[in-house]
Amino acid sequence: MRALEEWLEASACRYGPVFRKVDRWGTVEHRRLGADAVRDILLRRAAQAKLTVHGSERLSPHGLRAGFVTEAYLAGARDEQVMDHTRHRDLKTMRGYVRRAKLVTDSAVKLLDL
Repeated sequence: MRALEEWLEASACRYGPVFRKVDRWGTVEHRRLGADAVRDILLRRAAQAKLTVHGSERLSPHGLRAGFVTEAYLAGARDEQVMDHTRHRDLKTMRGYVRRAKLVTDSAVKLLDL
């Protein structure tokens, strides 16, 4: 809430879209962020940090969320803890990510030493 309040103050946002485009000079525009804006920001920041992503993987906002759920599950987090953080409202949806985590840990491929 504090971060949102600070953003609303800094952007002088009183109406309209909350998440708005900021130009290269730091000017907050009145129009909303585009559909791919968060992904573009993420990729740009990753490049600035010199992070590399393996060719078989994708770096995306959804991937960060899925990765968090997987890692939290592997670390023993309870469903409620994960859902509080990710703001999933539906247990079935969140558990879809947990199934993916189980594929990593419970895969029969491990029995084949692959």
